Amino acid sequence: MYINFLDLNTEKWSFFSLGLILLCLSACNKDQHNHPELTSGKELFEFHCATCHQKNGLGTFLKGVPANISTEKNQPEIVWHITRGSQSSQSRMPVFSNMPIDEANKIAHHLLSLKRNFNSNPQNRDKFLLKRQ
Repeated sequence: MYINFLDLNTEKWSFFSLGLILLCLSACNKDQHNHPELTSGKELFEFHCATCHQKNGLGTFLKGVPANISTEKNQPEIVWHITRGSQSSQSRMPVFSNMPIDEANKIAHHLLSLKRNFNSNPQNRDKFLLKRQ
């Protein structure tokens, strides 16, 4: 089906553009931190990270989102990655520069907890590797 965008009237095009922009802004870049009801690392992880990395931290292989539970980073390095970004030019992860350090620490702690729980069960590792092939 061919859609000629030049034929769309300006009002419809503006509405479509605004909707698309809002969708993009709300998807993976939640650098908003006025959420006093979110106090645990799990809640913060689910708010800021799970949209892309899933609640279990396994990522979405087909979309190119890495499993952050497979990180080799320690807690301070994860906090740095969240708040300052990656040195890799390949990273598509948004930088949460407005995130308070204590919030990033809670997220990092939860992520490392997910990793420990996942790695403590060898069956998880096998299932994970099979899914990723």
